[in-house]
Amino acid sequence: MPTVEERLLSLEARINSMSDLRHVINELRGDMNGRFTDMENRFTELNVRSTELRSDMNLRFAQVNGRFSELRDDTSLRFGEVGARFGEVNARFSEVNARFDEVYRRFDEVSRRFGEVDGRFAELDQKLDRRFGDLDQKVDRQFTWLVGTQVAVLLAVVGALVGAFYR
Repeated sequence: MPTVEERLLSLEARINSMSDLRHVINELRGDMNGRFTDMENRFTELNVRSTELRSDMNLRFAQVNGRFSELRDDTSLRFGEVGARFGEVNARFSEVNARFDEVYRRFDEVSRRFGEVDGRFAELDQKLDRRFGDLDQKVDRQFTWLVGTQVAVLLAVVGALVGAFYR
């Protein structure tokens, strides 16, 4: 069994090592407190920066929203102008449609007149066909008379020659 002195020495050695350990723990505590303080400062800086960024982003989003609002208003105004212009174009097309109606009426009139001219040409064709038919019949009659006369003259000449030959 160890003696009291040995135990005392071992306890003193332990206490000395414990004081070193205490010293190391105190240093570690100080270092850790410094690091925690440093981290707390960094988090505070990050909080400040994120707050600044959030404020800046909110400001920028407000600007973008304002611009979109302006763009929406401008677009609505322009759509109104385009609608008005389409109304003007529709009015002009109404005028053009009226003019086309006049043109169509004139084309109908021209078509009617061409129909009348076609009718007149049909009448003229009928008259010409009738006249050519009459002329053709007249020529046929005259040709028949001419041929008949020539045949009669030929027979008379042949008869005279035959009669003269037999005398």
